Amino acid sequence: MHYVPHDMLYAPRPIPADVSSILVRDDSATRIPQVRPTFVYIPTLATRSIGTALRATLPAPFTYCIPRELIELESIIPKMIHQKLIDLHGMSIHPPPFFDMPDTRLYAQFMSNFCKHKDAVTRRYYSKVPRNPCFPDDLQSPRIYSIKLLQRLPSHLEGYKDAFPEPLPMVIIRNGEVVCMDAPCWYNMYGIVMHVLPTEHPPNSENLEHPEETLWSMSLKRGVLASYRPLAGDRLSVATSPVQFGNMIYSAEELTYFNFAVNVFMEVPGLPGSELKEPVAAYKGAFILNVIDLPMHRACWTELSEDRKMDIYERAPQLFDGVPTFSTCPNFPAVNLHFQNWDVNLLGVLDDLKFGAVDDDIRCEE
Repeated sequence: MHYVPHDMLYAPRPIPADVSSILVRDDSATRIPQVRPTFVYIPTLATRSIGTALRATLPAPFTYCIPRELIELESIIPKMIHQKLIDLHGMSIHPPPFFDMPDTRLYAQFMSNFCKHKDAVTRRYYSKVPRNPCFPDDLQSPRIYSIKLLQRLPSHLEGYKDAFPEPLPMVIIRNGEVVCMDAPCWYNMYGIVMHVLPTEHPPNSENLEHPEETLWSMSLKRGVLASYRPLAGDRLSVATSPVQFGNMIYSAEELTYFNFAVNVFMEVPGLPGSELKEPVAAYKGAFILNVIDLPMHRACWTELSEDRKMDIYERAPQLFDGVPTFSTCPNFPAVNLHFQNWDVNLLGVLDDLKFGAVDDDIRCEE
């Protein structure tokens, strides 16, 4: 769970001035959920001195390039909030149809009286953008990065961990950990279901300080069950009310996104005759990892070579009973990837790693 400053204010749900934007519902004017706010929104002196509260209302850049029906199909966060409200209050309300991800670059306007260092780091991180525009070309020509470069990213992001919201973690999906992909589409991963090995780190992980995650280990930490409840239980929270921190108001959907989403990179397959000199991975976007109960089709198992089956046995012997005869298909975990955003701030940080930072001296001020 992310660090929550003491000066954070819980605003009532909904905020009357912006009901439609907060709930993302076309009928919000007539269907107001009967939820009593746990905390009453009372501006403090610190908040009053900042001025009018702001919200990130402009849509994220990817929304202009991806069909609306695809965005609605991938929208899982409103269902998570809906389930949380049912668990808390026994409510049965109609969930919003989709969540419009805002342009996170607007968080760079953040200002509070809580901590000058936190203000500076937040504005610094959310001002980061790639050196060249993301859209629309990136949908056809994905951004490719050296895996060695990506392995340096987690430790580099430590310098921005005090930003609010905290930057999303990342995972590199290695070819060896994916047993089957449904549908088998490497290019467009929206809504893809992957059957993966239940391993927590790739073999021969070199970075001992920040060991590389796998899709499964990241699912255990930040994944969502088929019931739309957190896989990690109470260690992660689904927000149900907007909050105001400093001069910014964050919707419940935004807060839930930052608690669960993961930036996903996919290792590029090494094909015969390839000119790649080192392993590389393509950026696919920020996803919610939905762990579902979906057995892998037996045909996918029988099509694997004996060498590949033996490799799977050596990596995950717990999937097999005794001697590996490979006569039956093991029960592999299934992860459904729900696309949420194109994290331009993270891509800006990656460009800093690749080309050198531009005026990025973060100093702590109290």
